[in-house]
Amino acid sequence: MCLTRRLIVLCFSCALPWVMQVSSAVDVVSSASPASRVSMPPPDSEGTTSTLEVGDARVHLFIEGRPFERTQQELQDWVQHSAEIVTQYYGGFPVAEAWVALRGARGSRVMNGRADGYAGAVINVDVGLSATPEALTDDWILVHELIHFAFPSVPRRHHWLEEGLSVYVESIARANAGDLSADAVWTGFLDGMPRGLPRAGDKGLDYTPTWGRTYWGGALFCLLADIHIRQQTDGRKSLRDALRAIVAAGYDMTRPGDIRDVLTVADRATGVTVLLDLYDEMRDQPVPAEIDSLWAELGVAERDGIIVYDDAAPQAGIRRALTQRLDL
Repeated sequence: MCLTRRLIVLCFSCALPWVMQVSSAVDVVSSASPASRVSMPPPDSEGTTSTLEVGDARVHLFIEGRPFERTQQELQDWVQHSAEIVTQYYGGFPVAEAWVALRGARGSRVMNGRADGYAGAVINVDVGLSATPEALTDDWILVHELIHFAFPSVPRRHHWLEEGLSVYVESIARANAGDLSADAVWTGFLDGMPRGLPRAGDKGLDYTPTWGRTYWGGALFCLLADIHIRQQTDGRKSLRDALRAIVAAGYDMTRPGDIRDVLTVADRATGVTVLLDLYDEMRDQPVPAEIDSLWAELGVAERDGIIVYDDAAPQAGIRRALTQRLDL
C-alpha cells in the first residue's frame, strides 16, 4: 500500500469513535477544547504527504486536504519540533519509523490526539483550521502523544502508567528543551496532581481507572519516582535515565511488555529499585493520602495566581533540576 493510501486509512478509519474517546480525556489534562461535533465538509483534496528526518528516525506526515490557515511548512515545522523535543529527552526518537496524520477541525488550536501501536507507531491529531502560530508553539498534545511511542503496550490495568508518563514527561521535556517555563510546569502540576490523589473508596492505581487516577495519579507516580531516584543517587540519575533504558532495551508502543520486566530494566539503569518499590506501594493501595507536604519539601506554592519558590526548602535543588533547560 502506498504511503498516502496507508495514512489515509489510518487517519480516517473508525474516526468518530476515537474522537469521542479522546476528547474527554484531554479535558482532564488541560484546558484544550474538544473537537467540534459539527460535521465538516468533505476534504478539498486527498491531502499531502512528506517524510521528516528526526535523527536516525523517519516520521511520515500526512496533512489532510483542508483549508488550514497555517502553511504546509508551518505544520511540518511544528511536527518536526515536537519530535525533536521527545528525541532530546530520550536521547533518540523512540521508534525507527512513525506515521503522523493531521486532520482538519473547526477551531483555532490543536484539539485532540491519539497514539496507536497496532499498525505501527501511528498518531492522529485534530488541528483547528484557524490554528494560530501561537497555538502550535504552545501545544502540548502532539508531544504527549509522541511520548507514548517510548513505552510498551501493557495490560489495561496499567494504563495509568502509559498516560501518567505522557502527562509528566511532556511538561518536563518541554521545560528541558526551553519551550516551557518552570512557572508553567509548576502551575500545571500544582493544579493537576491533586486530581490524582485517591478518594474515599479508591484502591490502588491498578484498580481505580478513573480520569484523575489514570492521568494525574500516573503523573504523580512519575513525579515521585523522579524525585526519589534523584535523592537516592545524589542527583546522578533521574527518571529520564530509567526511561531511556526502556527504549534502549527495544521496548516501544508497538511491542507488548510485562510491567515488572519493564520496570526492572528501568531500575537497573539507575542502580536503585525506586520504580518497582513505588509500583508495589501504589498499585493496590490508595496512597499517597496528601500532597501538600511534597510541595513544601520542594519549596513551591501558588499564591494569588503567582508561583512562589522557597530555595531553602529541603528538596529545592531537585525542584530546580527537574525544570532546568538542558543541552542533551
